[in-house]
Amino acid sequence: MRGLRIVWRALRLILHILLGMILTPLVTQRNPRSGERRTNPYVTAWWHGRVLRILDMEVTTSGYRPQPPALIVSNHISWLDIILIGHLTPSCFLSKSEVRQWPLIGWLAARAGTLFIKRGAGQASAISQTIGDRLAQDGLLTLFPEGTTTDGRDVLPFFSRMFGAAIDTGSPIVPTSIRYHIQGAHDPIAPFIDDQSLGENMLGLFGRPRNQVHVHFGDPIHTKGLSRKALATAARKAIIDSLQASPPQAQATANSSAGRPF
Repeated sequence: MRGLRIVWRALRLILHILLGMILTPLVTQRNPRSGERRTNPYVTAWWHGRVLRILDMEVTTSGYRPQPPALIVSNHISWLDIILIGHLTPSCFLSKSEVRQWPLIGWLAARAGTLFIKRGAGQASAISQTIGDRLAQDGLLTLFPEGTTTDGRDVLPFFSRMFGAAIDTGSPIVPTSIRYHIQGAHDPIAPFIDDQSLGENMLGLFGRPRNQVHVHFGDPIHTKGLSRKALATAARKAIIDSLQASPPQAQATANSSAGRPF
């Protein structure tokens, strides 16, 4: 049964990715302010939502969904984090430049409005400028300021330099927590960490009858009068507090967002 489930889901995901290749040129729009071409955010949200349905991902949410302009900052556990937030909000994402070179995925991500940055010494100013430009143009951008994924039990310190653009543009910070779980208990399968390959991680997710995740959108943190470090500290604390709150099934399960983009 598990083997059949894996094959069926893998086949459906491959077909869905191929559908994305066909749809992308048809639903691409030009931003009148920047001149950049990107896919219609509603179609992108639908595409992400379909991935979640293929995985039979039970999604519950709490809090108010971010409204532009805003910088969404979230803990980072899995490649699925992007799929989740991309389904729940019309947000763009920040990613390392290497992803742009990935076959097919890099092209789809670029068309969806992903910003690709080079990491390393001397890049802080360029990164801040890139984030600021996107906030001014589109109004909603998501960062994973831990800089890497974790198993979801803890939240690593945030890189504060990424918060400078929010101060420059006056955009509030929306702390967002993601918790993959099994009936409220920690999920050891969903985290994409250590030396695990993408294929191994997907195999674990494909093999289960159901996957569960809870996403909490915290209250906006306004940037006026705060430093980058203070903003990073406040956002991290808000996410940690949310993760330490009551189990997901005790929260706003009535707000389950499966099938509803935003």
